[in-house]
Amino acid sequence: MLPRRKERISVLLHQAISEIIETGLKKTTPGLITITNVKVSPDVSIAWVDYTVIGADEIVVQKFLDRSAGFITSRLAAKIRLRALPKLKFSPDKTAKRAERIEELLREIKSEDSIAEDSSDAS
Repeated sequence: MLPRRKERISVLLHQAISEIIETGLKKTTPGLITITNVKVSPDVSIAWVDYTVIGADEIVVQKFLDRSAGFITSRLAAKIRLRALPKLKFSPDKTAKRAERIEELLREIKSEDSIAEDSSDAS
Protein backbone atom coordinates (compact mmCIF):
# COMPACT_ATOMS: atom_id res chain seq x y z
CA MET A 1 0.00 0.00 0.00
CA LEU A 2 1.17 3.50 -0.74
CA PRO A 3 2.40 5.36 2.36
CA ARG A 4 0.26 8.40 1.53
CA ARG A 5 -2.90 6.33 1.32
CA LYS A 6 -2.14 4.64 4.61
CA GLU A 7 -1.51 8.04 6.21
CA ARG A 8 -4.77 9.46 4.81
CA ILE A 9 -6.70 6.49 6.15
CA SER A 10 -5.08 6.95 9.57
CA VAL A 11 -6.06 10.62 9.63
CA LEU A 12 -9.64 9.86 8.52
CA LEU A 13 -9.98 7.16 11.17
CA HIS A 14 -8.54 9.46 13.84
CA GLN A 15 -11.04 12.21 13.06
CA ALA A 16 -14.01 9.87 12.75
CA ILE A 17 -13.28 7.85 15.90
CA SER A 18 -12.77 11.06 17.90
CA GLU A 19 -16.10 12.39 16.68
CA ILE A 20 -17.93 9.11 17.37
CA ILE A 21 -16.60 8.95 20.93
CA GLU A 22 -17.42 12.62 21.52
CA THR A 23 -20.94 12.52 20.13
CA GLY A 24 -22.18 8.92 19.95
CA LEU A 25 -20.77 7.71 23.26
CA LYS A 26 -20.77 10.97 25.20
CA LYS A 27 -23.35 9.95 27.82
CA THR A 28 -21.71 6.62 28.65
CA THR A 29 -18.03 7.54 28.35
CA PRO A 30 -16.04 7.24 31.59
CA GLY A 31 -13.94 10.38 31.86
CA LEU A 32 -12.67 12.54 29.02
CA ILE A 33 -11.18 10.36 26.29
CA THR A 34 -8.91 11.89 23.67
CA ILE A 35 -7.70 9.94 20.67
CA THR A 36 -4.03 10.83 20.24
CA ASN A 37 -2.91 8.63 17.37
CA VAL A 38 -4.18 6.06 14.88
CA LYS A 39 -1.81 3.79 13.00
CA VAL A 40 -3.01 1.26 10.44
CA SER A 41 -1.35 -1.96 9.35
CA PRO A 42 0.02 -2.11 5.77
CA ASP A 43 -3.04 -4.07 4.60
CA VAL A 44 -5.41 -1.82 6.62
CA SER A 45 -6.82 -4.83 8.46
CA ILE A 46 -5.88 -3.46 11.90
CA ALA A 47 -5.96 0.06 13.32
CA TRP A 48 -4.09 0.71 16.55
CA VAL A 49 -5.81 3.55 18.35
CA ASP A 50 -3.92 5.35 21.12
CA TYR A 51 -5.86 7.41 23.64
CA THR A 52 -5.44 9.46 26.80
CA VAL A 53 -8.03 9.82 29.52
CA ILE A 54 -8.74 12.37 32.21
CA GLY A 55 -11.09 11.71 35.11
CA ALA A 56 -11.26 7.92 34.95
CA ASP A 57 -9.13 4.86 35.50
CA GLU A 58 -7.27 3.59 32.41
CA ILE A 59 -8.42 0.01 33.01
CA VAL A 60 -12.08 1.08 33.11
CA VAL A 61 -11.65 3.11 29.93
CA GLN A 62 -9.80 0.26 28.19
CA LYS A 63 -12.65 -2.14 28.94
CA PHE A 64 -15.20 0.48 27.84
CA LEU A 65 -13.44 1.04 24.50
CA ASP A 66 -12.99 -2.68 23.89
CA ARG A 67 -16.73 -3.21 24.50
CA SER A 68 -17.59 -0.22 22.30
CA ALA A 69 -15.36 -1.24 19.36
CA GLY A 70 -18.26 -2.86 17.47
CA PHE A 71 -20.44 0.24 17.86
CA ILE A 72 -17.58 2.51 16.80
CA THR A 73 -16.86 0.31 13.77
CA SER A 74 -20.52 0.38 12.71
CA ARG A 75 -20.51 4.17 12.93
CA LEU A 76 -17.23 4.28 10.98
CA ALA A 77 -18.88 2.29 8.19
CA ALA A 78 -21.40 5.12 7.76
CA LYS A 79 -18.70 7.79 7.74
CA ILE A 80 -15.81 6.23 5.80
CA ARG A 81 -15.97 4.27 2.58
CA LEU A 82 -13.42 1.47 2.59
CA ARG A 83 -13.70 -2.05 1.20
CA ALA A 84 -13.19 -3.43 4.67
CA LEU A 85 -12.88 -1.48 7.88
CA PRO A 86 -9.93 -2.32 10.08
CA LYS A 87 -10.28 -4.11 13.40
CA LEU A 88 -9.84 -1.50 16.14
CA LYS A 89 -7.27 -2.16 18.87
CA PHE A 90 -7.29 0.45 21.63
CA SER A 91 -4.34 1.14 23.94
CA PRO A 92 -3.47 3.95 26.34
CA ASP A 93 -0.96 6.46 25.00
CA LYS A 94 2.21 6.19 27.07
CA THR A 95 3.87 9.32 25.66
CA ALA A 96 2.74 11.66 28.46
CA LYS A 97 3.82 9.20 31.16
CA ARG A 98 7.22 8.76 29.49
CA ALA A 99 7.72 12.52 29.25
CA GLU A 100 6.76 12.93 32.90
CA ARG A 101 9.25 10.22 33.91
CA ILE A 102 12.03 11.86 31.87
CA GLU A 103 11.32 15.22 33.52
CA GLU A 104 11.40 13.54 36.93
CA LEU A 105 14.78 11.97 36.16
CA LEU A 106 16.17 15.29 34.91
CA ARG A 107 15.02 17.01 38.13
CA GLU A 108 16.76 14.31 40.16
CA ILE A 109 19.98 14.77 38.20
CA LYS A 110 19.77 18.53 38.61
CA SER A 111 19.22 18.24 42.37
CA GLU A 112 22.15 15.79 42.66
CA ASP A 113 24.35 18.22 40.73
CA SER A 114 23.37 21.11 43.00
CA ILE A 115 24.08 18.96 46.09
CA ALA A 116 27.48 18.01 44.67
CA GLU A 117 28.27 21.68 43.93
CA ASP A 118 27.21 22.71 47.46
CA SER A 119 29.45 20.08 49.05
CA SER A 120 32.43 21.08 46.90
CA ASP A 121 31.90 24.76 47.77
CA ALA A 122 31.87 23.88 51.47
CA SER A 123 35.33 22.28 51.22
